[in-house]
Amino acid sequence: MKQETFLCHPAYINDITQPTTSGDYSEQQDEMDEDLRNLLLKLENLGYNEVIRKMTASGSPCPLDQIPIICFKRCPYLSTYLTELIRAVWLSGSIPSEWKKACTILNHKKGNTSIPSNFRPTRLESIPLKVFTSCLRNAMYSFLTANNFIEHNIQKGFTPNLSGTMEHTAQMANIINKARIKQRSLVITLLDVKNAFGEVHHNLIQSVLGYHHIPNHMNNLIKSFYTDFKTSVITSEFRTHFIPVGRGVLQGDCLSPLLFSMCFNTYIQHIKAEMYRQFGFSLQLLNPIHWFQFAEDAAVITGQESENQHLLNRFSIWCQWSNMVVRVDKCSTFGIKKVLSKSAQYLPKLLINKDLIPTIKTGESFEYLGRNFDFNITNEKHKSKLISLIDELMSEIDLKPLHPKNKILLYSRYVLSKLSWHFTVATTSKTWVVENIENGWKYLYLEH
Repeated sequence: MKQETFLCHPAYINDITQPTTSGDYSEQQDEMDEDLRNLLLKLENLGYNEVIRKMTASGSPCPLDQIPIICFKRCPYLSTYLTELIRAVWLSGSIPSEWKKACTILNHKKGNTSIPSNFRPTRLESIPLKVFTSCLRNAMYSFLTANNFIEHNIQKGFTPNLSGTMEHTAQMANIINKARIKQRSLVITLLDVKNAFGEVHHNLIQSVLGYHHIPNHMNNLIKSFYTDFKTSVITSEFRTHFIPVGRGVLQGDCLSPLLFSMCFNTYIQHIKAEMYRQFGFSLQLLNPIHWFQFAEDAAVITGQESENQHLLNRFSIWCQWSNMVVRVDKCSTFGIKKVLSKSAQYLPKLLINKDLIPTIKTGESFEYLGRNFDFNITNEKHKSKLISLIDELMSEIDLKPLHPKNKILLYSRYVLSKLSWHFTVATTSKTWVVENIENGWKYLYLEH
């Protein structure tokens, strides 16, 4: 590769980020392209090394080349060469065919191991491709954020420097408490999209990129990336031939979470309108909350059944447009209303595609983003899970032929990490922890 090719790279960026539309929108597009041009120039100067520095050293390399990221972290020459290679790929406007090959490992989720749908595919890509897509993702995200093209109040998934899970679960608990205490009506519907990441059509990705005004050059790079991408499924016993990936975002790729969020953002931008926001549940005269979204996990929150049904109808129409499939049997709905002089849980009747959504029975809880919610927000489900998890882990450690000091080391480095989530999302008193957990541990180690 000739050196002068790289020297003209900034000028080339200036050319490709010129306005791509005409008409009344041109002045606004000029401003957006100016922002994007600055972001891309900053990315060229600082982005590559920063991406390499932040990548996890223990990450698995692609079995096809077996080059780990640690090589680029420890060897400045290789890092410099990779930077020049990424610049050349950017200039060419297409992804090399060698990069568009990966290996897929299957991670078991739950259920019968003989059913392929019970596994989550994760692709192991080459490190140069990961660095390139990370740089592309950073530039696109900065561009979308600077121009307010992506929603952060509703969609909390894959958002840097934001604990979206904690925000959604805390707000959900507050809403249920307010509805119960103030004797207000509340209807919550949890939605489940079948194989959401795997159902995204590649044509939909191109439409979504245009919807968000992504410049043509970046659009073409992503189109090249998803064209003729192949993967080989590997296990401990066999490896398949390369299989073309004709549908779905590439799980395990650095760019895919942002592309997936952009796909759902087309619907979220639609329901941001005031005519839909007024359906939500209001807290202290603030803006009504009518929808929670974290990646593909959605929760519809309204004060009345009719309002909830209206939002469900809009989501059903969007799913038909995007070729997404709602698994009605995996959805659920939860309701609170005033009965006589007090609040009570009841069973709402809501439909998706003419199918009745299962209801949360009176006294039972539902789970959203790893936290369990019931009518009284008792956290009993989390407490029972904590006790059973403690018993299982401590019994397993106790059976190991290890010195007590090593068992304590296992507890501090392994057991606590398994318990941290339940203590984070659920409110448990110090007295409860001492009586139900701490005393059991003391008894276990006093025996040794």
